Amino acid sequence: MQFGSVDSYMPFVQQIEYPDADPEQLGSFDIRQTEAPPSIRRPEETEKWPLTLEEATRIALANSEVIRGQGVVRDLGLRPVGSEATVYDPAIQAADPRFGVEAALAAFDAQLVGSLFIEQRDRQANNVFFASSGIFTSDGEFNLGINKTAATGTRFSLSNQTIYNRNHNFVPGLGNRFASFYDTLFTAEARHPLRQGGGVDFNRIAGPNAAPGNYNGVLIARINTDVMLADFEANIRNLLTDVEKTYWELYFAYRDFDAKVEGRRLARESWDLENRRADAGIRTADQEAFAREQFYAAQAAVENALSGTAVGSGGVYKVERQLRNLLGLPTSDGRLIVPADEPATADVRFDWHESLELALTRRVELRRRQWNIKRRELEIIAARNFEKMRVDLVGQYRWRGFGDDLFGSDGTGSGSAFESLFDGNLQDWRFGVEVTTPVGNRVGHAAVRHAELQLAREHAIYDETERSVSHELRAAFTELDRAYAVTRSRYNQRIASFTRLRAERLRNERGQTDLDLVLSAQRQAVDAESEYYRALIEYNQALVDVHFARGTLLDYLDVSLAEGAWIDEAHRTAPRVASRFRRKHIDYCMTSPPRVSLGEYPQRLPAIEEVPPPDEE
Repeated sequence: MQFGSVDSYMPFVQQIEYPDADPEQLGSFDIRQTEAPPSIRRPEETEKWPLTLEEATRIALANSEVIRGQGVVRDLGLRPVGSEATVYDPAIQAADPRFGVEAALAAFDAQLVGSLFIEQRDRQANNVFFASSGIFTSDGEFNLGINKTAATGTRFSLSNQTIYNRNHNFVPGLGNRFASFYDTLFTAEARHPLRQGGGVDFNRIAGPNAAPGNYNGVLIARINTDVMLADFEANIRNLLTDVEKTYWELYFAYRDFDAKVEGRRLARESWDLENRRADAGIRTADQEAFAREQFYAAQAAVENALSGTAVGSGGVYKVERQLRNLLGLPTSDGRLIVPADEPATADVRFDWHESLELALTRRVELRRRQWNIKRRELEIIAARNFEKMRVDLVGQYRWRGFGDDLFGSDGTGSGSAFESLFDGNLQDWRFGVEVTTPVGNRVGHAAVRHAELQLAREHAIYDETERSVSHELRAAFTELDRAYAVTRSRYNQRIASFTRLRAERLRNERGQTDLDLVLSAQRQAVDAESEYYRALIEYNQALVDVHFARGTLLDYLDVSLAEGAWIDEAHRTAPRVASRFRRKHIDYCMTSPPRVSLGEYPQRLPAIEEVPPPDEE
């Protein structure tokens, strides 16, 4: 390889490296100390942990700084399930220095600007009378000002400029009054936009530094925060949906395991019976092998039901591991979670029209879309402002001071710049109108058209989301009725299969039936037991889906979302900064801005008042 060629740098550019970080200092708990997971080789070594659904919900919420998910919940237009959503996201959005509410309010903060420069210049001039030895000057300039933009778009400024000049070629009596002088100037200016950029509505929506298509006022920033809160609520809802469904899956895994264990016991009894009959010469060897085959098949089914398979969805250990992951628990702590709650068996029915109204009112996807529509409506208001020409009403007043000294005085006229300033003899004022507008204003018209198309798009997406919500609710209703009907059918099948099993076993003990009929009855009884609990779990999961589709899942689980408690430092700081948030009355002789929010969202459904029965006569 030739020295200096590009190839000589490639290994160093493309090699994989590790960051300078200590992994042991990053985790919230030491994963390396996690106990060995439970195994079918030693199932008796694991302690049982009865866990209710309410406790599982509480643990999941307490351990969900990063909101997890199994990806089984359908997401209508929100961030993809399984992405890195955290409890910090709403606060991060609110504190964003570019697009947060505080960043939008900061555009109205007063700005203090100051500068101080001292300069020395040496020059040569082609004049033997005034600059025979060159021109040597010293200059100083001090600037200090404060600027403030009001909610109406009016810009106020107050500034001071002080200039110092000293010329070393000063010749008394030849024009200059002083060898050095100070010139100070105070300027007060107000610039009020009459058309483009003016008005409380525009500045609250777009901000004082907006450009066509780039709006980041206080209202837009607040809506962005509300959208993030909707995303956060949806992620919490999806997490709890996964938790409850996985909880019932674990319940089924235990019941399926129990059914398989019972099937193995029955197969063992049949094998032992056939083995004794073969030894007595009543049965042939192939019949004993048939019973033995059924036993080992039942044994394998027990092992799979306990541990789970790589490609399957069942297994006690596998589903328990999935539930632990959702709850934010260590993968193993010497205990095995056992569901302590029983699934619902009662026939639960929902009113369709009430449920549809709730879904169209409480679904977080629709509320998020409504915030987007509101944002687009506000953007149209801002975009229409850019169709207007820029007409600014400008008023300016200046106070000047000039003298040999800045503050002191030598008793001569104009001896002090500030003394001259306070005399009020040097004052200027200016008042007028400044007009700026592009000919044709194509960018303003394009901004309005763009905003209108964005609003039309959001309305179309909202209509489609409503349609999807109604279809999802219908599917949930259909699944609920199906699951309940199948639960009853599976229950009756279960009773019939065990009745047949008892009869076949009794005939087998008397030698009145074939072996294959007995083993077939055993398999069907085990399958019927498992299928009944599968139907029961599907019914309970269908109940979850109905509440999910109705938008009442968090209320059903008795979960409310609220801002976290303040830290001690925040409590100590609050009294000091409380005056900043007192209600202030500002009368700009304008109509009040349009309402954006309807207020706090009621997370809980109103309690249904029970009407007492009429008195019997």
